Amino acid sequence: MSDRIEILIEEPGNTEEIEVVAIEVKVGDTVAAGDPLLEVATDKANMEIESPSAGTVAEILVEEGAIVPVTQLLMVLSA
Repeated sequence: MSDRIEILIEEPGNTEEIEVVAIEVKVGDTVAAGDPLLEVATDKANMEIESPSAGTVAEILVEEGAIVPVTQLLMVLSA
């Protein structure tokens, strides 16, 4: 059984929403720890979300250009 790795905004601070600027992977891609998964923007800065560990992209739950709550699950990897 594979492990499910949920990709979320780790430390949103006072931000309530983010914009998904770019998605760097697609479902089925194999990623290594540190590989860029997506870029998001807050009202203060853009940031890249990196893979916390090696795995395969199982689900992408947002679309480029979407504005979503910082609590939104963005992506799921399987390890």
